[in-house]
Amino acid sequence: MGPIEKTAHSSRKGLYTLSSCLAHEYHFGNMNKTWTEAQRYCREKYTDLATIDNMEDMKKLINTVVDIGYNGTVWIGLKKGEWQWSLADRDYSQGYVNWEENEPNNSGGKEDCVFMRRSGKWNDAPCNIQQLFICYGIKNSKESFHFIKETKTWREAQSYCREYYTDLANVRNQTQNHEVMTEAAANEVWIGLFRDSWKWSDGSNSSFTYWIKEKPNNFEGNQDCALTRLNNLGRWDDMQCYINSPFFCYGAPAVKTQQVVRVKLTRKDQDMDLTDPAIQEAILQQIRKKLTEKGISDDVKLRWKKQPDGKIFHNKEKEKKKGGETQLSMKLEL
Repeated sequence: MGPIEKTAHSSRKGLYTLSSCLAHEYHFGNMNKTWTEAQRYCREKYTDLATIDNMEDMKKLINTVVDIGYNGTVWIGLKKGEWQWSLADRDYSQGYVNWEENEPNNSGGKEDCVFMRRSGKWNDAPCNIQQLFICYGIKNSKESFHFIKETKTWREAQSYCREYYTDLANVRNQTQNHEVMTEAAANEVWIGLFRDSWKWSDGSNSSFTYWIKEKPNNFEGNQDCALTRLNNLGRWDDMQCYINSPFFCYGAPAVKTQQVVRVKLTRKDQDMDLTDPAIQEAILQQIRKKLTEKGISDDVKLRWKKQPDGKIFHNKEKEKKKGGETQLSMKLEL
């Protein structure tokens, strides 16, 4: 496919663009990237991977890309949530894990809660099944686990533990894992590990979905990212995040502007060599400090702009001397 630009049939290399009359301006990334690479690209160049709020958004995406002849798969900004403990002060990403072999596998695409097997190993399961469960309590700085001999869904178990104890069992080391397994007395029990369902990359709370029938199902395992299949009415499918595919971004393109500013400097030291790069950089540092004090963003980049004669500083034809000071002028590029 040939290069085009910001409007539907013009020329920004590798990108096709669609302006939504509602909230989003979409951009088609005509290059193959993993979901994470596509997310990084969109955040650098625009706002984020595409969030889709309604069917109108979907129709505009489909119509624009169909017009240029592409009908394959395209990443969107939807991804399965990360694992986390119900108790907010427990960090799963840096902590202890004890998954059973080949788990978590998200079989059927809806296994977002975790129970402990009789062996003490963990397994993911649908949150709406009924299980016995273990609560965690803390009193006078002493921690304890409590086996509840009632079957509940994961959410019901969480609510029960938060009402009568502290939370569902949160396990942070091998010792606690053994304590929970012992307390469970050879029963399979819910513990406090779960993950949110599908989330938009930009944190949007849009509830709109457009899945292919019986999707997501995690059929091949670890299918934690979503793409739209343009050859199937644009309906969504779950896929492994490492697959390479084109992608949709949204948001206005990041615009870099340059502004040339003329600054007058008063040289107090007549022996100062303003052609010395070290002195030029020292002056820039002073200007950066002043800009920061005035609330200007640190993202602003400063550099000297050379005059047509190759020089940065230029003496005024008629120097104004006040107490031995010399007035100079220069240009600065932001």
